[in-house]
Amino acid sequence: MDRIDAIRAHYEHRISPHRENFDVLDWASSASQRRRFRVLADHVPLAGKTLLDVGCGLGDLRAYLEERGIGVDYTGVDVLDKMIAACRSRFGGGRFVCADTFADPPPEVGRFDVVFTSGIFNLDLGNNLEFLPSAVRRLLWLADEYLVFNLLNARTSYREEGYFFYKPDDVLKILDGEPCEIRLLDDYLPNDFTVICRKEAGG
Repeated sequence: MDRIDAIRAHYEHRISPHRENFDVLDWASSASQRRRFRVLADHVPLAGKTLLDVGCGLGDLRAYLEERGIGVDYTGVDVLDKMIAACRSRFGGGRFVCADTFADPPPEVGRFDVVFTSGIFNLDLGNNLEFLPSAVRRLLWLADEYLVFNLLNARTSYREEGYFFYKPDDVLKILDGEPCEIRLLDDYLPNDFTVICRKEAGG
């Protein structure tokens, strides 16, 4: 089963109006999902920026930023057309694109001040550490100022089957040599950490 088929098999059957959004997206709770969004909003200057939300799911990041009064030029992209359809229905339009950000050739979505992705590397697809370096390079290519992404932390004592847990040191090694300043935050949830990549001038 390839990457897109595995994602579709995991998430599509979960999409239902009778399910809470966080549950559709396989987060433990709405609070934990929002905590991940808060890391982005509290540590990266977003106001007035263009923002790409990769793996946007049901558009919860857009709703969170609107709730906090943080004005961004938001674009959501997801590989599942059912997710994108739900986003367009929820927000009465908006820029939501059904595409695979990591396809070759890449989709023509443009470049953005900030690129954010939450949870897209969580499923254990059998090659997570091999896929992550090329995925990060693609996301950095799309970002003019910041790339922000979160990962499940290997330090957690509870590891549910089917998910991949990363060691922060392994991720920092992957990012070594990339043209950006790296900041790692791991104090907001016991099972998660966020990497903030601030692009260097000309990077």
